[in-house]
Amino acid sequence: MQSANGFAYTMLYAFLFNSALMASAYSFTAPFLSRTAVGYPLRGSTSRRPAQLGLRMFENTHVSEKRQLVSDMKIEAPSFVPTQGGQIQGSYPVFEMDFESSAEMPFDLDVMTPHKMFNLFRQEAEALSSNRLLAFQLNKHIIQRNSMAEAISSLLAAKMFNPEMPEDFLFDFFHEIFFKQPSLVSDMVQDLVWIKEIDPATSSFLHPFLNFKGFHAVQVQRASHILWKNADEGDKMVALSLQSRSSELFGVDAHPGAILKSGIMFDHATGIVIGETGTIGHKCYILHGVTLGATGKAGTWDRHPKVGNRVKIGAGAMILGNIPIDNDAVIGASSVVTVPVGEGQTVVGINKILARDLRKPADDENIWMYSI
Repeated sequence: MQSANGFAYTMLYAFLFNSALMASAYSFTAPFLSRTAVGYPLRGSTSRRPAQLGLRMFENTHVSEKRQLVSDMKIEAPSFVPTQGGQIQGSYPVFEMDFESSAEMPFDLDVMTPHKMFNLFRQEAEALSSNRLLAFQLNKHIIQRNSMAEAISSLLAAKMFNPEMPEDFLFDFFHEIFFKQPSLVSDMVQDLVWIKEIDPATSSFLHPFLNFKGFHAVQVQRASHILWKNADEGDKMVALSLQSRSSELFGVDAHPGAILKSGIMFDHATGIVIGETGTIGHKCYILHGVTLGATGKAGTWDRHPKVGNRVKIGAGAMILGNIPIDNDAVIGASSVVTVPVGEGQTVVGINKILARDLRKPADDENIWMYSI
């Protein structure tokens, strides 16, 4: 009986001691419990729309707190001391691809302008609007719109909205970017021209515009890139949020820091990964499962491939490191490439660059694959 009383007293003392500890902990943490998980007060309204280019997610946060908050998230480049070209000694060399400008590309821009393409959209949409399954989509994104910028903003907002990012909010956001950056609309038109040229399954411009998730992912990445280039840390966080949402929806994980030129097709698109410092030139054709990644080498910021113009990359290929893939190169399916590839060269397997006399072009001149 005495031992039982001793056990009861022991348990009572332990309970009182733990209660005292909890009270002390609460008195220390209480000032922070009214703040959100990321450390700053919630905005008073979630229905406000952006007054400027970015969403200004940190608009109610003090400047010093903004900097500390973003610093804690570690979304900037590693804090090494760079040498020439932004690289540290002993890391990859820096390659500068000689991209042609859009004006030098062989697109018939005199014939296919954004205005003319949108008129083609309107004509095709009106012809198909009697179909009950298509009518709502065509009316919402094409017939009721006045420009390519409005059409793509409406389409992307409808696909990407969620409870945290309302559809009308996203429409205003995308439309502001495309309106202020008309080059994005021109690049989009050139994407569609190139898709129709290279893909035999594409019979119209409207079909890839509405249905190709690779096309949608490219447009989101370019819009995100505009934000990423801004000095505002809130814009950079929005760009990363758009990258995450695009990856969820379209299966393409393209960092907003990457540079995508005009006339790009991601065919099937699922599983494409593009790193922060990667670059893709004009009129490139990239199939599903392609990785433009890094090697994991420590302390290297500029670490992703630089793909030139008119490059074809087969399904499942992995191109790793800050290496140039020069103009008109062909990377075979499931290849692993960690060495520079020269102009017009073909790579298969693991870093195997085919000699020109070993390549046997297919009988059909329209097919760019080779038999070995």
